[in-house]
Amino acid sequence: MKIIKKYGFFIMITVIISELTFPFVFANFYPDYDPITMLISDFGEDGSPIKTVFKIWQLIDGGLFLLTIPSFYERFKHTSKPLAKWLSIMMAGFAIGDCVITGIFDRSTNTTKINVESIIHDYLSGLGFVALLIAVYILTKLYNLEKEQLVVQLFLIIFLLSICFMLLFAAPKIPIINQVRIPYRGLWQRLNLLFLYLPFFLVSLKSIHWKNKKDQSR
Repeated sequence: MKIIKKYGFFIMITVIISELTFPFVFANFYPDYDPITMLISDFGEDGSPIKTVFKIWQLIDGGLFLLTIPSFYERFKHTSKPLAKWLSIMMAGFAIGDCVITGIFDRSTNTTKINVESIIHDYLSGLGFVALLIAVYILTKLYNLEKEQLVVQLFLIIFLLSICFMLLFAAPKIPIINQVRIPYRGLWQRLNLLFLYLPFFLVSLKSIHWKNKKDQSR
């Protein structure tokens, strides 16, 4: 556990870089893949030339994301133990709901019949995104308790942008809104992920910098 706590922030940075860059790498091995209109989970559908590799990658990233939770809990438990616990729960919800579930269950493109596996994938992945959004809000609350007002303002902006991109991405699944055809769903998904990950990336960098500074002062 000590090793996990020690390197958790480094793992988080690695996971975020992986999550944001690997889909573009995968696109080179998927003929006619369009990142602006197609979703990341399309890599894991039947017929994808990299389906197995994509699913293994998602399971690995989900597992690594879970390993970062002790570091975040340790970082914020003295600020607010209840909020630190909820942050951990939301982070776990995202890692399992979006990454691990995506690695296990397929998303079907067949809309003419009910597919239980596809329903599990869609809804748990959606809940995972919401969990990460809530986690960003919790981080904002924690930094507010620490009187880090610049960080609070930045995270609030990121939080609001994340909501906007999440609504654009989830529009086809939301009643009433789904009647409005909103194109470029792949783009909104990637921008949503970028802004959802950004606070965790910044917290990790800030925590590593603080720890290095602390070690040098000894």
